Amino acid sequence: MKHKMNKKHKFDPKKAYILESEWRRKIFPPEKVIEFIESLRPKKNVVFDIVAGSGYLTIPLARIFKKVYAVEISEEMAKILRKRVEEEGLLNVGIILSDTPPNVDFKIDVVLFSNVLHEMDNPEEYLEWASRADYVVVAEWKKDEMEFGPPVEERLSLEEIEKLSKLKLVKSEELGFHYLAAFKKV
Repeated sequence: MKHKMNKKHKFDPKKAYILESEWRRKIFPPEKVIEFIESLRPKKNVVFDIVAGSGYLTIPLARIFKKVYAVEISEEMAKILRKRVEEEGLLNVGIILSDTPPNVDFKIDVVLFSNVLHEMDNPEEYLEWASRADYVVVAEWKKDEMEFGPPVEERLSLEEIEKLSKLKLVKSEELGFHYLAAFKKV
């Protein structure tokens, strides 16, 4: 089971500052994502943040889950994330550097994909791996024309994610330019 990131849309680590910018906090507030996850009432033992970047959601997740695994494909982004985790004094974050789904044999409460499924060549493979969790939470760009974000034809709608994943949509809400969705295994 291997997924690859589409080379032309691979996030440039030199632009990591955007991930923590006030602009991003306005258009994609992390606390709203956390509230959405908490509204599902998951067990709060283990969460995976897939392609975690600079830790935009990893850090707040670490404040409510016992263990957070941040999976990152870029060594440069993993270094930025490690520095932030250390600065925050968080001892419950594990960083996994991998371009494939991690091979784990323990219970997962939530797997989070935040603005990353549209970049994957084979998102269905990662979604299949994630289906072991109680909840699979997806934050993605709405499939609407806008002046920023990925090209509209590369964005994934809720229906497309359901088809790719064979998961059942249990809750969704709009969040400005994005949507939040929670899925469970059928």
